[in-house]
Amino acid sequence: MTVRTVFQMMAIGLATLVVGLPAIALGMLVPGQNRKGKIFRWVTKSYSRILLPVFGVTIETRGLSRVGRDNAYVFMSNHVSHVDSLALAVSIPHPLHWVFKKELSKIPVFGWVLLSLGQIMVDRRNAMQSRTALSSAVSALSGNNSVLIYVEGTRSKDGKLQPLKKGGFYMAIRSSLPIVPVRISGSHDVVPSGSLRIRPGHVVVEMFDPIPTAGKTETDVPELMAKVRGALLS
Repeated sequence: MTVRTVFQMMAIGLATLVVGLPAIALGMLVPGQNRKGKIFRWVTKSYSRILLPVFGVTIETRGLSRVGRDNAYVFMSNHVSHVDSLALAVSIPHPLHWVFKKELSKIPVFGWVLLSLGQIMVDRRNAMQSRTALSSAVSALSGNNSVLIYVEGTRSKDGKLQPLKKGGFYMAIRSSLPIVPVRISGSHDVVPSGSLRIRPGHVVVEMFDPIPTAGKTETDVPELMAKVRGALLS
């Protein structure tokens, strides 16, 4: 492990404590899923704006004009690197409720922030629990509070788009929220799979036209999946 990598790990730890501990306290004191979402937006943006310059990573956002800032969406993103979450946090202006796997809740401070600020935990080994958790969480949202989900279900090791998971599509249909495909490019070079080192680089976050789900049923899931996949591969 190089000196630079050690410095980066220390920066992550310090930023997690400085931003995370007050966030946990706020999450415990402030009621309501929507209020927690606004706090989480501030937390993630602050965290990202501290760390990205330390890593030498710049973010470019494209397609922001395609989404209404006052509207709610289900943002569906590809996932190729640990830096993706930082890039999405500074690019998407909406209060976000991130869908995260149960295992992350066990990480000290980081996982506690997710739990205390109303993020959506799913158990990948229990499809029924995941669907119920997604539906319940979305039904409690209002205004422009939106959902963000890594649509492949896990991080791609080679940077290529993996098969898409259906859970987010069922949730979008039941809530009638439009789906916004989001493509992240360049982050795989910043943090390659299996590496702890974060390299300087440029990451592009691109949003595509919202895909309506109003009036759709579960039989339309394959069609919606094809549209999202087509956008992410375009």
